[in-house]
Formats: sequence, structure tokens, C-alpha cells
Amino acid sequence: ISLAFAAKRFDGDQVLEILPAHEGHLKELMLLQMNDTRLDFWKDPSSLSRPVGVRVPKEHLKEVKEMLGNKDMEYKVAVEDVQQLVDEQVASMNLTGSVVGRYAQFNEISSWLDQMIAAHSDIASPFSAGKSYEGRSLKGIKIGKSAPGKPALWFHAGIHAREWVAVASNIYIIDQLLNSKDPAVKKLTKDLVWYIVPVLNPDGYEYTFTGDRMWRKTRKPYPGNRCPGADPNRNWDSAWGTTGVSRNPCSDTYPGPHAFSESNTRTTSQTIMSLRSELKGFVSFHSFSQLWMMPWGYTRRVPADYQDLLTVAKEAARRVMQTHNTYWRVGPPSHILYEASGAASIG
Repeated sequence: ISLAFAAKRFDGDQVLEILPAHEGHLKELMLLQMNDTRLDFWKDPSSLSRPVGVRVPKEHLKEVKEMLGNKDMEYKVAVEDVQQLVDEQVASMNLTGSVVGRYAQFNEISSWLDQMIAAHSDIASPFSAGKSYEGRSLKGIKIGKSAPGKPALWFHAGIHAREWVAVASNIYIIDQLLNSKDPAVKKLTKDLVWYIVPVLNPDGYEYTFTGDRMWRKTRKPYPGNRCPGADPNRNWDSAWGTTGVSRNPCSDTYPGPHAFSESNTRTTSQTIMSLRSELKGFVSFHSFSQLWMMPWGYTRRVPADYQDLLTVAKEAARRVMQTHNTYWRVGPPSHILYEASGAASIG
């Protein structure tokens, strides 16, 4: 990695924090998100109580601020210069040593997984959830030994390429499971089996280092589309393409031409289904917000085991809040955020 690691720059771009005052404001912002690909929504319009975060390119700032003023939408500048933020992030990166606790590129993570598997061959083994469009392995690590009746968990991160901290979180979890001396953590590797894929969208993830730090989608080109890729978290065969997506291929929420058009979602789904008799839990890591979400995403209806899911989610969030003194919202995204179809963990 060099300090000029990405070609695209964001000099003068700002992140505006907008507070919708009524439902009309909320609908206006939702329409902007769906139809205006110049704007990059970091926090989606979802409720009147929740600020909306939007990155606005420098050349459109005057127009967007005037539009917000004309519609009486209150806003403040949350980030004065996005490029300065990117530069600070890169400058703070330790480019040597362990990948734990830093933002590492895909090949570094892949090599580290190999090292961990070799060093902990008694409880760790490799698996693959398939390959990306550009041929990168969806490399996973299995921690723990399968046995009849022993529950397994599936974790993955980096399905949205730019969400580096989600990837780093999965790396931290792997490191803790393998290297912690805490008896309570060691017990987790005896009582449970862990399947973890820290980078589920490796093409997009690598492109955030080499091309565009804000890239979110896959990198698969489509004939006739000037913008490559699809949102892999709108590409699963779960009410695909019905809500919370854009038909514009340049949009960050473009779901692809059909369900499982992206090889990483298709082969990951097949891998998960092959483990369905063993898996008892599934977590997809994202950033940035403090939300613990569960099904369904595409409708306000709830699954048959909703109360069980809610009980587990509330307890998990309570423990996180207790440990880190943070506040987390709990519930289906269709209840606490917005409806979205074709997502991995929330249907």
C-alpha cells in the first residue's frame, strides 16, 4: 500500500447530516437516494428521529445546499473535507506486522488466515465459499470440530466493499477465538463451531484500496451498463428486486440483473445451504451504525420464530452496550430503518 493508494479523490466533498422534520422530508430524501447517483448516502433516510448522512461532491454542494434550504430541511456539515478524512485514515495505517487491529488488503488477510490455520491445526481448518468474478477465493476459516448436535455459527463481513471496519472486526474475532487465553473464550471453540469469511466481496474490497475508497458493490461488468457491479447485499434470492433497490446500474443499491447474478452471493448461498443441518446462527457484519437487525428486511411481517430472534438480539445488544457503553437499536430493518429486498441475513 502507498499513501496514494486510491486513484479517485474526494477533495472538497462534504458529508451533510440532514434531519428530516416530517414525512414529506423523509420521502424527498428517499427519492434522492434512489434517483440521484451523484449523492452517496452514508446513513439512509429511515425515520424522523434518525439523521441522514450524505456525501456530496464538491461540484454539487452549492446546488444541494440550496435545495435543502428551499425545502426547509435542517442540515449541518458533519465532515468538512472527505479527502482529508481518507488521508488521515491512510496515514494512521500500520502497513507491517499482524493484520489484527488494522485495515489490511485482501492478500494480507488471506496469508494471515493460512498462518492461523497452520498454527492452530488442532481446531482450525480452511474452507472456501467459492470465488469472486475476478477469481479471488472467498476464503473462510472453520474453528472448532463438528460433532452430532454441536451448533455452528456463520459470520461474514465485507459484503459491502468499503466497510473496512466490518472486515477488521471479523479478523479480531478470529484472533480472539484462536489466541485468547481467557477460559470463557476457549470454551466457545469447544462448545461451538465457527465458520467465518472475513471478506465476502474481495474484488470490491481490493478496489477500495486501489481505485475508489467509497466503492460498495461488486466489480462484475455488464454489457450495456457503463457502471460495473451490483450491490451484493441486494442480490440474494429473497424477494429479490421488490423493494429498497434501484434499477439504475450506477446506483449503490442496484441489485443486479437477476438474483444471484454475482458469483460471490451464489456460491456463498450454496455453501451455507450445504451446512444448514449444522448452522444455528448467521451474522452479516456491516458499518456504520449501531444496529442489531434480524428478519425480515423486505416486509414488515415477521417470521414464525420472531420472538426467539428478538430475545437473542436484545440480549446480545444489551451485552455489547454494557461492555462498550454504547447504544444499539434492535429490530428488523423494515421496522427500524427501511424495507430492503435481496439481503443476506435479513431476507
